[in-house]
Amino acid sequence: MDEELYLIVHKVRGSPALDVAQRILLSGGEELWLIPTSGHRAYPLRWRALAESVSADWFEAEEWAALPDHYSPRQRKGSMARLRTRLREIWKLRAKRYRNAYISARIVR
Repeated sequence: MDEELYLIVHKVRGSPALDVAQRILLSGGEELWLIPTSGHRAYPLRWRALAESVSADWFEAEEWAALPDHYSPRQRKGSMARLRTRLREIWKLRAKRYRNAYISARIVR
């Protein structure tokens, strides 16, 4: 497997799309292109090694340090806390509805 990543142009739902893909060379000289983030197969029209497309001189170190991270660990912890709080609220509401339905069913008898 070629560990290098490529910037590819391929067709998605009839339209051109840019993506990052990995090339796998199969026996017999056949190529297989996979998009590593989704595991989907791609059929690129054109490609270029990603290292050629983006280089370290494209940005300054200060700019990079100030850039928010797409999957920041701080965001993850905050998101998990919000999710736990929201799930707790949902379960409390469901328990209350269940209890009220149970009490109503006992009164009707």
